[in-house]
Amino acid sequence: MASNRTTIAADIAAKREQFNKSVGELEHKLDFDVQRKALSEKIAGSYQANPVPWWIGVGALAVVVVSSVAWAVFGDD
Repeated sequence: MASNRTTIAADIAAKREQFNKSVGELEHKLDFDVQRKALSEKIAGSYQANPVPWWIGVGALAVVVVSSVAWAVFGDD
């Protein structure tokens, strides 16, 4: 009986430790400042490694914006 209680107590302690670890990981993933900083570092690293795709994206966005404005101004709607 005593060994059964010891086993249950050890199991509860292990489950609590696992739960605390999971909550800590979840809290880290939901922390906006930490995630924002990680994403900005990832984007900066991507740009520094190869800026060409970023400039292509900026150019494509500029074409879309200019086309939309031209269509709105010169369109017959």
